[in-house]
Amino acid sequence: MRHNKLFSAAIALGVIAFFTMGSVPCYSAPTPVPVTITGVYDFSTFPNVTGTFTASGALGNLSGTSTMNVGLNENGIRAHCVVTLTPSDGSGTIIIDQQCQFATSMPAPYPTGQGKGRWEIVGGTGAYANLNGNGSLTMPTSAQGFPEEAMIGFIYR
Repeated sequence: MRHNKLFSAAIALGVIAFFTMGSVPCYSAPTPVPVTITGVYDFSTFPNVTGTFTASGALGNLSGTSTMNVGLNENGIRAHCVVTLTPSDGSGTIIIDQQCQFATSMPAPYPTGQGKGRWEIVGGTGAYANLNGNGSLTMPTSAQGFPEEAMIGFIYR
């Protein structure tokens, strides 16, 4: 008899605990979706340059204008750049910080002396207000002979 009372009390406490805990929020990590962003720039107005960009992957087929403010260190081996992408569809802006270095060569097929680095989306407006993404970048020359910023990475959704 005593065993049944103890067992019943344990079950009652278990049921009470179950219903008083409530639901525990479930968190799932953002899903990385591949993205490629390519900017082509006219450096005649260095360090504040303008150009165009195209994007594919997580951003869809997006294109528009781009500005880049280039901040070189004193010996020109490293640069911090702020890139603003403005899609031609008027959907907002994407702001990207780039950390670049020019001290080492890029892997083949790129010629030596071109830069490489990392990029991260740090802001945006409109449809891109809460956008998060990052990746690597290289700085090849376009088929037309203009400097490019080739960003490959992920948008996190």
